[in-house]
Amino acid sequence: MTTPIAERARAVAEHWTSVDGTSTRYLEAGRGHPVVLIPGEGGVAEQWYDVIGALSDHYRVIALDLPGFGYTEPIADVSAPAFAAFVWRFARTLGLARPVLVGHSLGGAIAVHAAVDRPGDVPALVLISAAGMGRAVNPALVLQSVTPLGDLTPLLVPLLPYSTRLFVLGTALVGSCRPWRISRRWWPSQAQAVATPGVLATTLRSQRVHVGLFGQRDPLLDRLRDLPMPTLVLWGIHDRQLPFWQGIAARRRLRRGRLRLVPLTSHLLPLEAPGAVVSAVRPFLDGVPAVDGDPSGGGEPS
Repeated sequence: MTTPIAERARAVAEHWTSVDGTSTRYLEAGRGHPVVLIPGEGGVAEQWYDVIGALSDHYRVIALDLPGFGYTEPIADVSAPAFAAFVWRFARTLGLARPVLVGHSLGGAIAVHAAVDRPGDVPALVLISAAGMGRAVNPALVLQSVTPLGDLTPLLVPLLPYSTRLFVLGTALVGSCRPWRISRRWWPSQAQAVATPGVLATTLRSQRVHVGLFGQRDPLLDRLRDLPMPTLVLWGIHDRQLPFWQGIAARRRLRRGRLRLVPLTSHLLPLEAPGAVVSAVRPFLDGVPAVDGDPSGGGEPS
């Protein structure tokens, strides 16, 4: 007998489109008001797989691979503002009107830039363990960004046996408190993405754009006051990459902000605790009048 969860999982489909000549991969399910999920640095759309399935009964939910990460072709500029501009071009390509933006880690910084650029086109915003909410960051990321140690990863990982799997395992162990909870769909997709030529080099370039000797560059806290839309901030209390108090600082600067801290979770919140993400996001979106959750609406995927 097929369960409703299994039925939703089967409905999550992979699609490809061309965004101004850039071959772009995304996952999609559901109908209704569009919700765009933006992954973190070096991540793949599968990090949102369980979230897509759970939200797709009310919304048209779309998770994309950012350029140069996952399977989408790279673009020259790997800064958060450039990625934000790409997200808007992606939305235009798919005909998405006023999408809700949900960003994780670097994807959170990208979502903020996108919302600041076009505040009238974003009815609601969700920031999950978002980058740019302060300068503090795991010292290991500083070492990778400002020393030659970072250059070793893209050089050695393609050469050593089982190195891509070990790299992904390390990502899971550092980024979560309970890696055994991570969806089985993420592991092979993330490993294949890491093995794709150029992905690790693009990730390192992005790290060096966004992290410097004194931590995260160009914090966005002061920009949050410019956001008029309802904004939900989610953070794992045991985040070892970006401390949870950055989420508290973000909430204090938002005009219409809410905060949910999730215990026993770390940085990879959408992977480690998708149920907690959905239990926070669904009622938040249901309470936003500008977001129509009618499952009969929405357009078709490109």
